[in-house]
Amino acid sequence: MRIVLDLQGCQSVSRLRGIGRYSLALAKAIVRNAGDHEVWIVLSDLFPDTIEDIRASFEGLLPSERIATFSLPKLTPYQGAHDWRARAAELIREYAIAELEPDLVHISSLFEGYVDTSMTSVKAFDKTTLVAVTLYDLIPFLNPAKYLPDEGRRQHYYAKIEALKRADVLLAISEYCGEEARRELGIPASRIASISSAVADSFVRLEQNDADVRKLYSRFGISRPFLMTTGIVEPRKNLDGLIVAYSKLPKELRQRYQLFIVCQPTDLDRTRLNELARKHDMSADELVLASYVSDRDLIALYSQCQLFVFPSLHEGFGLPALEAMACGAAVIGSATTSVPEVIGREDALFNPLDLDQMADMMHRALTDEAYWQSLRDTAPERVSKFSWDATGLRALEAFESAYAQRSGAELSTGSSVIARKSAESRYRSLVGALSRLGASGSDIDLIASADAIAANQRAQRVRQLLVDVSVLSAFDAKSGIQRVTRSILLSLLNSPPAGWAVRPVRLDRQEMAYRYANDYLRSVNAADAEFQDKDEWVDTQQGDIFLGLDLIADTAPAAVGWFTAQRNRGVQIYFVVYDLLPVLRPEWFHEGIALCFPSWVETIARVSDGLIGISRAVIDDVKGWLEGAAPVRLRDLKLGYFHLGADIENSQPSSGLPDNADKVLEALRSKPTFVMVGTVEPRKGHVQAFAAFELLWADNVDVNLVIVGKAGWGVEGLPERLSERAEQDDRFFWLQGISDEYLERVYGASSCLLAASLGEGFGLPLIEAAQKGLPIIARDIPVFREVAGDHAFYFEGDTPQALADAVQAWIELDRTGLAPSSVKMPWLTWKQSAEKLNEVVLEGKWYQTWGKLQGDPAKA
Repeated sequence: MRIVLDLQGCQSVSRLRGIGRYSLALAKAIVRNAGDHEVWIVLSDLFPDTIEDIRASFEGLLPSERIATFSLPKLTPYQGAHDWRARAAELIREYAIAELEPDLVHISSLFEGYVDTSMTSVKAFDKTTLVAVTLYDLIPFLNPAKYLPDEGRRQHYYAKIEALKRADVLLAISEYCGEEARRELGIPASRIASISSAVADSFVRLEQNDADVRKLYSRFGISRPFLMTTGIVEPRKNLDGLIVAYSKLPKELRQRYQLFIVCQPTDLDRTRLNELARKHDMSADELVLASYVSDRDLIALYSQCQLFVFPSLHEGFGLPALEAMACGAAVIGSATTSVPEVIGREDALFNPLDLDQMADMMHRALTDEAYWQSLRDTAPERVSKFSWDATGLRALEAFESAYAQRSGAELSTGSSVIARKSAESRYRSLVGALSRLGASGSDIDLIASADAIAANQRAQRVRQLLVDVSVLSAFDAKSGIQRVTRSILLSLLNSPPAGWAVRPVRLDRQEMAYRYANDYLRSVNAADAEFQDKDEWVDTQQGDIFLGLDLIADTAPAAVGWFTAQRNRGVQIYFVVYDLLPVLRPEWFHEGIALCFPSWVETIARVSDGLIGISRAVIDDVKGWLEGAAPVRLRDLKLGYFHLGADIENSQPSSGLPDNADKVLEALRSKPTFVMVGTVEPRKGHVQAFAAFELLWADNVDVNLVIVGKAGWGVEGLPERLSERAEQDDRFFWLQGISDEYLERVYGASSCLLAASLGEGFGLPLIEAAQKGLPIIARDIPVFREVAGDHAFYFEGDTPQALADAVQAWIELDRTGLAPSSVKMPWLTWKQSAEKLNEVVLEGKWYQTWGKLQGDPAKA
């Protein structure tokens, strides 16, 4: 079966309550025990801040591509049963889930959407797919005067009750809850499965030293040992009763033990409860009220409390009591509804309406050490009877039973009740259902709904590989990064990965959102007919991939909202990193790059699913930076690398020769010629190299030096010196802005490549030289070792003399035939380079991951 779990219960206001914890734990248990079933999770895009947390919760359990979001028109909290947009959203949600073509949909929390923008429904649009619902309790149904005080809330709740009755499977969280549904709602027992509950694995007794306890007490305003309960401020939790019962304890006990209540009180609640305590002669320090408490602190409090009291009048299960027992607390509680199923011993139960009896049991637990110890000793055995895996298996058995029953009915009748509609017929059915809603929505309603429908259409869609060409599409300066971007893009377009549509995209710098780069696509004669439109906004879907191939260091931080929204939709975000040198050695770069590059790195480290270096050396630098910067992430960051291609003819090479090309090439051939390729800037080593050759020329070493590259920055008066020397000397040549065709000929006329760079991301000239069989002298840095291996002669030292000596040593080795040869040095074509990139991005051949725990200061 394909099972889809709607986890809005982990997104809504319920995420801060037991329902949120239960929903998440049950979903994990279902995923762990699914076997051959295919499990998906769907989330609402109306709660964007919750999506990454939930994805992180399932890391390692469920492939990220199986966590999808559905889009709804923007809603406001409950607007009434006849609100057009809300009714349309019901249909659109079911349509979005139907696009996944599930066999069964499970709703973790049906009774949502009155105080927030959750949207749940059962068979409002999709009448045939099996629907399962978790039922926690029927408390408002049984006590409408207390819990349904106004007409809007009543309408909303009773509509959910009717939806509950339409569900094919009801998962009751306790035997009592299931029996209540059968008795009060008339739901057949055959559709009800009691699946029970359990506690998260993290809920175990926490050993704390005196310092830990002091910090805990200080954090929550506790001054001495304490009794404890948890529960929001509402009548059924009976917090008032607990306060009054506690006030009946002898004063010496109250002076020894405070009453600590985790209840998320409003200011009004806090005032009322404190006034109740004062009214019953409690001193100001006897009652401590706490707002939201993290699970980590809750475990510490459970572990430290002297006694946990659960005075609730009505529970669907009673998870806090089980959590406290799991943490080693002595627990007593109500003898009502489902609580006895949890606590499991009669002598630990009291009538929650008999406050004297509650007080007597608290008194016994606080003064009778043998009784208190027995409560603690029996807790582990009781807790062991509850398991999330067992709960998940019971849920799966209920799903399987309903599916088998449906399939059996089909076999016996010879009809297919659940025959799947085509994507087209499903869409037409939705349009028809929306048209039958009655009074039409406003134009704004219709536009919002249309946008949501379009975003939800996923059936039969081809996944997109979105390749960033933001800089290249604006102006091709023929730089190294742009050559990579152009070459990889063309390779991908010419040989698209099976099942993927390759689409170049560009950043709209005014809106900080991406458009398709269709105009650029046409400019490189690669546009298919279907992409003839103008550069419209990118339309993404879960499962697409964004590849940050171009370098947009100056604007990526401002576009973080777009990247975050795409990740929420289930788009994988990957960036190519060419090097980290502007961060590691900012003095090598002009101020603009040095200033913007750190924020670019910080941004991509936060918004990416993976970073891909153009060499192992680059990604090792990235990992080193991550270790130092420790960006806070909720999921692991994948790290990979690939090598660049080097067949210039497949990168749209430029052509053209200057008038003096033949004369220059003849001069290069006339004597040993050393060629340097790269922009004249500090890290490229031109200052050292030029000074080294001046030493050689002064010693009458008859060699040429040719520099191929534009004038850059940060090399003081070097460009002027180079220009002057090139005009006066037939042993030095500076070729600026030459074509790829001319560069090919220069390589062919030279004797040796000199790679003197102090830092590189890859070192493409080494590959280009090897293609021509040109020997290589290279500085001994990790990336050059990675690229050239034993096929180059390496030098160390940063003085002119050190390099001059290395050149003379190489000349001697070359004269005797012992200089390392580059002929057999391995290299890739651009097609092969793109294939290696695909292996990382599409096939998951990552180098390593950087763990989220390393970047989370809370875990340190």
